[in-house]
Amino acid sequence: MADDEWQAFQVQYVGENPDDHTMDVEELGPALIAFGKMIRAANDELNQDKARVRVLVASDFEHRCFHINFEVVQILKDITDFLQSNHVELAELLKRLGIIVTGTAGIVGSVFGYLKWKRGRKIDKVAEIKDSPGTLVLKIEGDNNTIQISKDVFQLAQNREVLDAVEEALAPLQNGRGKTIKFGTDEVRMVEYRQRDVEDIIASCEDGGPILVAEEEPQKTRTVTGTLWSYGPVFDTKAQNWRFLYRNKPIYADVRGTSIARDAIARGGSFLNDRYRVRMEVTPPTTRDGTAHYKIIEVLEFTQAEQQIAMELKKPRGKRRGGSAQR
Repeated sequence: MADDEWQAFQVQYVGENPDDHTMDVEELGPALIAFGKMIRAANDELNQDKARVRVLVASDFEHRCFHINFEVVQILKDITDFLQSNHVELAELLKRLGIIVTGTAGIVGSVFGYLKWKRGRKIDKVAEIKDSPGTLVLKIEGDNNTIQISKDVFQLAQNREVLDAVEEALAPLQNGRGKTIKFGTDEVRMVEYRQRDVEDIIASCEDGGPILVAEEEPQKTRTVTGTLWSYGPVFDTKAQNWRFLYRNKPIYADVRGTSIARDAIARGGSFLNDRYRVRMEVTPPTTRDGTAHYKIIEVLEFTQAEQQIAMELKKPRGKRRGGSAQR
């Protein structure tokens, strides 16, 4: 069908012993099946029910290595997805796994590359870069070692089916029967993972830590101009924070850098709904359930709230005994 996508790639298991051209079928068979599992699981994760894939294999056994040719067909369920590119295309899917690679960015931005970098270590923080949608910054627990990867790669690296398939695909290298595994296509170079790399990848696959939810990277402090309304009158000039209404919500704002307190005392006090037009610094919360910090830098305009005029109450007229008014 015209809307199907096709992609070929090669995998080589390079033997450690140049004179040994054999490979145990119980090791090779599950490893080949694992590539099918890996690609199908990745397609299901990113494309949901928009497309399915078939993974085919044709072997070419060369000197000192098993060179396996794979062919993958992605079948879209809706022609609209093909016309509108409303799915992750097959070539991109394989790049995000790390099975085919284009340039250094392909290595860093792939599941295999990420697992190698991680080396089984715990991730301390995941933050989305605000100015680069779809890109995450990951920080290793206990140090400042960080990496930038796409959200899709991180999503795949949290998928248990994908991780299990990665382990199975690398199984022939875990017991000393293979020294190196290579991925690639006829058009681009092969990426190579040696024994130590495989150990690092497997350690990351076996990490039993919780699935991390990417959080938006905290924004930096910014200066805004806004209108505040006195919400909780303060009569103590030493109070550091005053309560205001800002955008119809109560906040506490630091007034220490202004003359707000002194001016209020000079006027005879602070009153409900006193209006302040101000410049202030707003620092977003560091946690999802935290609160922002407000600091008033300058008062641009002040309007005192209208005060109700106190009216003298008339004394009630007295009454005679028996209910008649006294004259």
